[in-house]
Amino acid sequence: MITLLLLLAQSTVADGAIQPQVAADEQGQIYVTYVKGGNVIVKFSTDDAKTWSREWTAIDAKGKAKGGAQRGPRIGAHGKNGVVVTAPVCFDEKEFEKQYPTNELWIVRSTDMGQTWSKPAQVNEAARKAPESLHWLAVAPNGDAHVAWLDIRDGKDNCLWYARVEAGKVGRNVKLTGPVCECCAPGMAVDDRGNPVVAVREGKKADRSILLSVSRDGGKSFAAAGAVNAGKTGLGS
Repeated sequence: MITLLLLLAQSTVADGAIQPQVAADEQGQIYVTYVKGGNVIVKFSTDDAKTWSREWTAIDAKGKAKGGAQRGPRIGAHGKNGVVVTAPVCFDEKEFEKQYPTNELWIVRSTDMGQTWSKPAQVNEAARKAPESLHWLAVAPNGDAHVAWLDIRDGKDNCLWYARVEAGKVGRNVKLTGPVCECCAPGMAVDDRGNPVVAVREGKKADRSILLSVSRDGGKSFAAAGAVNAGKTGLGS
């Protein structure tokens, strides 16, 4: 049995949870998402993690959601009671005939602290092209969600793709860089003006650098990805 603890407060959030992620909003409310019983779950606390709400199902995956090795849900909070969750989930029954079903990347939104959720919207436009399920989510102060993930739609190599989700509508998928490391999740943050910055480990190189790409216009365009490290990482292909 796995017990999920919020280390700062040393409080038990849930038993039997895997792949947890945490977020907090401007009011100091804390949100946690995780996979439990094959579904994507959210809990919240309004008293600095002293007590927790009941479990709310953000994405009902019919008990078939899995997670491991950074392959789990992500969560972001904004404004008053606004929560966004992304997760790799498979809803295609035919995929379960395979040994390794391919997940799609889904996003849901709540405006009541996670008690009710929007219908899942698919983030990746190209189906069955994000088999690694490695992604990251960042939510801007205005509620726009920024999502980056690994995608193979251009061929066999994983590349980094991006989409902005505005008012629940998934925007055009944009390729940021590639090839990238096939087993490393990207990282992303957004500033108070809603500008995202994305980091990812380079792939298919003798020395895999950490690449950084920055947007100055809310995700409409990005600067070319450049290496953060001045020296060699010591991690090759």
